[in-house]
Amino acid sequence: MTSRGVYRCVMHRIMIAAALGMAGLTGCEPQQQAPIAQVHKHELPIGQHEKLLDGSFDDWGPGEFGDADGRWIWIRFAPNARPTQAIQASDRITRVRIDADMNSSTGVEMPVPPTGGEAIMAQPQGVDLLLEYSPLNEAGGIGIGMRVTGYNADGTGETMGHAEIGAACLPTYASDQYELRIDRLAPGSGVLPESGWVDVIVEQVDADGKMLWSDRQSIELPARDASPAETDVMLGERAAEGVRVMSANVLFSSPLTNPDAFERILRATKPDVILYQEWFRTERGKVEAWVSEHAGPEWSLHFPDERAGVAIATRHPIVARYEEALPPSGDGRPARACAALIDTDAGELLAISVHLKCCGGAGSEEDLTRIDQAKAINGFIAWVHEQHPDAMVVIAGDFNLVGSRAPLEVMARGLGVGGDDMDAALTPVLGDSSVVTWVDEKSMFGPGRLDWLLYDDSRSELVDAYMLNTRVLTDTALERLGLERDDSKASDHLPMVVDLVRLD
Repeated sequence: MTSRGVYRCVMHRIMIAAALGMAGLTGCEPQQQAPIAQVHKHELPIGQHEKLLDGSFDDWGPGEFGDADGRWIWIRFAPNARPTQAIQASDRITRVRIDADMNSSTGVEMPVPPTGGEAIMAQPQGVDLLLEYSPLNEAGGIGIGMRVTGYNADGTGETMGHAEIGAACLPTYASDQYELRIDRLAPGSGVLPESGWVDVIVEQVDADGKMLWSDRQSIELPARDASPAETDVMLGERAAEGVRVMSANVLFSSPLTNPDAFERILRATKPDVILYQEWFRTERGKVEAWVSEHAGPEWSLHFPDERAGVAIATRHPIVARYEEALPPSGDGRPARACAALIDTDAGELLAISVHLKCCGGAGSEEDLTRIDQAKAINGFIAWVHEQHPDAMVVIAGDFNLVGSRAPLEVMARGLGVGGDDMDAALTPVLGDSSVVTWVDEKSMFGPGRLDWLLYDDSRSELVDAYMLNTRVLTDTALERLGLERDDSKASDHLPMVVDLVRLD
């Protein structure tokens, strides 16, 4: 590493440590802290796989790195390269190589990584399916996102979209381990066997193909399911003295051009409070008119800056409106966060809608900006607590955690009674075994978890929590809920819903 690189790395370490209130340096990476608690109340459908794609690993057995059932293939991997980086925006390529027929003479030949520190070349692996994260770009450098290639028996390849094999990997932020899920029923899954063993190599290489780390395992696939399991879902009514909060990123004011899909989602979920992001550059009057028409004339809107796109809508009285929950981003850019104190059936609720800085990997300028924004929001909430000490608190929105996890931890720090951290609601997708919140089948980026919701469990109890993805619901569930199959495609972010009741 150059002296400038060392300087930047050390300075990043110092800034992260300062943000997290830590002391000391260890190498070139933030010290690991116990993650903030994630609380999940909505039960997974009966018969669904015991694993949950959520970027945590309590549901993996000791030493378990591969698993499969009739629907899914699960692969866990823990690269040893440091500092950790989000694999879709890294300076190294992560490759997942699958020999689907255990035959080295079919597919494309790729050398087997040396083991035991000895450069002994074993029989090449015949790769039938290749997933590359941060793959080489057209200029020959390391790019971003992911690429999927399926190979014929003669080694000729065809690029596939990640949706064709239903590939999703979490966490989206930099981590020392990841979990990958592949859908055996996806349109392009014919490259995988109906049953039998597959040989999997996960490796990280540099732009020149030099091996940095690798791991190999075999996974036995049971007989593939004939069709997705019929996992029906129900949306219960919220508690009489509770409050239902929804976070919704509406993709560049899409409700104006596709109002019916958004209205159907509102009718199905029945929120009391909506934390909006991406009402970008839309006149306040147009947003007010949309909310009044599609949510109800009794609803109020807090929309302090038309450029920022963040807003709060509610059917309850707004007690106080806060123009800025964090300072402007500089260069004339508005602060993408707003807050309101709302008088709900569960008591006073301080609701904050956030849309943190986009893009950038761990330690980037964008990541450091997200940390600064999180510190400002944390300080703002502490200030409001001084005036309204009994108010419940919810922070939700697009956290853009594509770099480090630090912004989430900084924002949650010490805001509960007694100085406890706020909790992150674990919001599984209804009818699915994942916590994916962002899906764009045409994007170079695979599905991720960009949206989060923090709540203060010293003042409120989480009763229910989920994401709504109409793509995965049964026809019966869609009909019962009054939804259509493509309603969730109205935005690239899935709506997030939680029910809270006040603690006495």
